[in-house]
Amino acid sequence: MSKNLSDIDKRSESSPISLVGYSSYWDYYMDSLKKLDMMVQFQMNRMHNIPSDNPLDQFRGLLVTEDEVISLLQDKDEISDLQVMWDEENAQLLSFEANIRQRLELSPSIQIPLKQAVMRFNLTPQEEQCVFLCLAVELDRKYEKIYGYLQDDVTCKYPSVDLILNLLCHNKEEKLQIRQSFAASSKLSKYFLRKDEESSSKGSLLTKIIRLDERMIAYLINPSESLQTSASYYQIYEPVEVLENLLIGQDIHNKLINFAASSFEGSEEPLHNRLTFNLWGNSGMGKKLQVKHFCQHLDKKLIIVDLRVLREKTQEYAVPLEHIFREATLHDAVIAFQHYEIMFEEDEATRRVQSKINLEMNDFNGILFSLSSKPWKPNEHNRQQIFISIELSIPEDEERIQLWRAFGNKYTFEAGFDWGVMASKFKFSPGQIKQSLVTADYYAKWRNHEEISISSEELHKACYDQVQHKLESKATHIKPKRLWDEVILPPEQKELLRNACNQVKFRHIVYGEWGFEKKLSYGKGVSILFAGPPGTGKTMSAEVVAKELMLEIYKIDLSQVISKYIGETEKNLHEIFHEAQFSNAILFFDEADALFGKRSEVKDSHDKYANIETAYLLQKIEEYAGITILATNFSQNIDDAFMRRLNYVIKFPFPDAEYREKIWRSMFPTEAPQNEDIDFKFIAQKFEIAGGNIKNIVVSAAFLAAVSNQSIGMNHIIQAARHELKKSGKLLLKEDLGEYDMM
Repeated sequence: MSKNLSDIDKRSESSPISLVGYSSYWDYYMDSLKKLDMMVQFQMNRMHNIPSDNPLDQFRGLLVTEDEVISLLQDKDEISDLQVMWDEENAQLLSFEANIRQRLELSPSIQIPLKQAVMRFNLTPQEEQCVFLCLAVELDRKYEKIYGYLQDDVTCKYPSVDLILNLLCHNKEEKLQIRQSFAASSKLSKYFLRKDEESSSKGSLLTKIIRLDERMIAYLINPSESLQTSASYYQIYEPVEVLENLLIGQDIHNKLINFAASSFEGSEEPLHNRLTFNLWGNSGMGKKLQVKHFCQHLDKKLIIVDLRVLREKTQEYAVPLEHIFREATLHDAVIAFQHYEIMFEEDEATRRVQSKINLEMNDFNGILFSLSSKPWKPNEHNRQQIFISIELSIPEDEERIQLWRAFGNKYTFEAGFDWGVMASKFKFSPGQIKQSLVTADYYAKWRNHEEISISSEELHKACYDQVQHKLESKATHIKPKRLWDEVILPPEQKELLRNACNQVKFRHIVYGEWGFEKKLSYGKGVSILFAGPPGTGKTMSAEVVAKELMLEIYKIDLSQVISKYIGETEKNLHEIFHEAQFSNAILFFDEADALFGKRSEVKDSHDKYANIETAYLLQKIEEYAGITILATNFSQNIDDAFMRRLNYVIKFPFPDAEYREKIWRSMFPTEAPQNEDIDFKFIAQKFEIAGGNIKNIVVSAAFLAAVSNQSIGMNHIIQAARHELKKSGKLLLKEDLGEYDMM
């Protein structure tokens, strides 16, 4: 055996390293294998220089003898001859390593995967050598036999912790120090080594077999291999991907780039080593697009992790998270956690995932993004990170006009659209605008697949397909059908109603082009009070406004919202307005008298609380950017201070004979058969009733005519009027009906 070792010595001395730069990382690996051969040779020298006359040496590794046990009990560190030999061997090894370092210095352009991984994971030199000892088996199978021999076990083809320590260490102190690298929480164990049962042992840590993880083997042998993309919970984006232009948020992009650039310079520990950006805002605001542009500018890969999928579909979340951070570290990639708002939940599963993310974040030396719908504030476990919170808010009117125009250029429309009006009606994110147009195009194809042109109705319907809310749990959705001709009001009041609609249509000009947006911090919505007796057309007018603006309308009965329990009314109102901000709908509060009376002099706690409820609703109305309509039957009971805070107060007077005649005539559809004997002037003068009563009479008369298979005539109207007036305790006298008494 000593003869063979001598031959190895001679080969090592006769083949010195030529001091030229490396042509590839494979050249470096070959030198590292030569160094490993030297380490193996020195280990074998130590093994064979320990006295042993055991005749059973040929069965080494298969049985243990008493002499071998006695030999094992000797403290090899105290054998002076061995110490001298180790010193000589160490000197040779240091000389060899110095030559490798010189060659590395001569080849600065050569990227060596092992060196890159060591630098990015901040491994120690001893941990680097551990990695290469494991990699050697993947480079040359001869090491399977060598490791088996050195470990007295021909079945052990991979190094154990004990063998690694023997090869790398010169004394017990060094072994104790390096042992820590094999702890489960160490970077070496977490990111480089296999975790399955094959790589572990039931014995002590020293007997544990160490193997590299398959992903690390692939990277160290072929670093140009793409990042793994097999998992459903993350996606990889290369910086060469063709991206959509940033139509909004260019200022945010510039700040991100400038901040990141400054963090790379002028510090011993650059800021980017602990840098996390929290981009938050509504869905469709372009958070992912911002991150993609950021990574493209820095020429960095991007890993986007879907936390919803990771939490719901991955029971064992720790290993996937370790893999994600490992991939990002290996490729100097940026990580972006999508749907980070789910981490705000308080359940145990979420807390465990958050805890693991915090742990990995504190070890990660790259740039992180958390993308959420709400702002995220770090907890005490993230104090090592530098957090920059950035809101991506809904674009202002002018920006939304540009987005509608830019995205709408590729579509055909039945008539020219005023994108300013669309921008005023729908406070949409870029994603919602884009998807609205895509959906509208499909509606147009469904209607006519040959000549595709989007109608106004189709676009508005598509817009409402993009909004998600729960208003129907507290309100009733009304489908508006009424038109302006059906609204019978004095000209002045009708003009106010049109002005209210125009405030929505021309909002983009006044608030946007003319700059009034900067002057108003709140109160940019439209608030209207409809005041008048029952049946005078308040609900109809609300429908007309919705129809004119092509907006959805929800009716809220305030008498059902108000609660006798303290705090419940405010809670109900908060839920209504919270959902309304996602709906872009008109809120129509009926029966406002239930809450809006004269704010009374406070005589008891109930009076005081009623005033608080009124003030709260006023506050929410002013904060709401859409249209709010309130309907009351008794305007005289409305507080003057309250009236002043509304944009429009439209009074619905009890109709006189002239207006009643107009209402009677407007109630008959053109398709309904009418007798010529209907005396509209007579019934308008004789029946002093509101429009709601007139509607009931006309519909009832129509059914009476249909039953008798006749056209609607005066006799049907008189009969229906008797029933309608009787409901309110009124009777029709003979002198009231005159010539129509017998009908």
